[in-house]
Amino acid sequence: MIVVGKESFCDFHTIQAAIDSLEQQYLTEPEVIYILAGVYPEEVRIYRSHLTIIGIGHVEIVMNRYAKERDETGRSIETFATPTLFLGGSHLMLDNLVIVNSAGQGADIGQAVAVYGHCDEAIFRNCTLRGHQDTLFTGPLPPAPRERLEFGGIPLREHHAHYRQLYQNCYIEGTIDFIFGGATAYFEDCEIRSLRHYENQSGYITAASTPEGQTYGYVFKRCFLTAEQNDISPVFLGRPWREYAKTVFVDCKMGTHIHPLGWDNWNNSANEQTVCYQEYYRVKDIGAMTQQRVPWADCLETLDGTYCKELVFAGTEFWK
Repeated sequence: MIVVGKESFCDFHTIQAAIDSLEQQYLTEPEVIYILAGVYPEEVRIYRSHLTIIGIGHVEIVMNRYAKERDETGRSIETFATPTLFLGGSHLMLDNLVIVNSAGQGADIGQAVAVYGHCDEAIFRNCTLRGHQDTLFTGPLPPAPRERLEFGGIPLREHHAHYRQLYQNCYIEGTIDFIFGGATAYFEDCEIRSLRHYENQSGYITAASTPEGQTYGYVFKRCFLTAEQNDISPVFLGRPWREYAKTVFVDCKMGTHIHPLGWDNWNNSANEQTVCYQEYYRVKDIGAMTQQRVPWADCLETLDGTYCKELVFAGTEFWK
């Protein structure tokens, strides 16, 4: 057991120092880090697997890197160099942490990631993720970027056969594409809050890049979709960062800020033939919803066991 905090009896005073000490030991046995209440202004990079991190009281990890920030050569650092917390291993659990990218939003800010989850068999419980554009990235990256030669950002030391992540009782906020990436990620009993865009543009909750052939992408089960203010511009449930995006909402409660059409094709009608966008509701809600939504997404009746964790995470029991 390792304790991080400001007190003299703590093993380390910064989270990264504790992580570095573990990674230098090259041990594979499970380890637990307890973080005492406080604000920790640092970028945290974790490559280690078999790790549990538990916050005691209010534990806030905060940094303010952003995509339009310039490096020493004068070039923008881009999205994947901005995360406050990076996770690169597997068999991870984070409990009771507040992770913030405080860069804000604006044309001179761009994307600013709070959590970069390049990880497999990872569990987030009772965590708060705060940011604006691109708050949470769930790896893996797509095969190649479309706008430039490479994604850049934090070096990846390990690539996983699967990227499976569970978010339970978490709070996640943002404006545009604030949950994005290619993982099989399951959000259970979470609040997903849309913030006002600085130019009052429409918001987008998800931007999945599910790899072709992957059975599951994003699953939201019994989540609550809320808005910072009732009069924000309409928010779409998702748009495809890549053409095989998969996103499903099951028995979720949605505020009036959600656009009646539900989904956006990201200015490419061809995506309508390849994406899998679905919503599941109790019988009484289906009719009205179907009439409003885009015709290339499904509104279906919830059945017992619809998108349960046993199904989505078949072959592994990390979620238990």
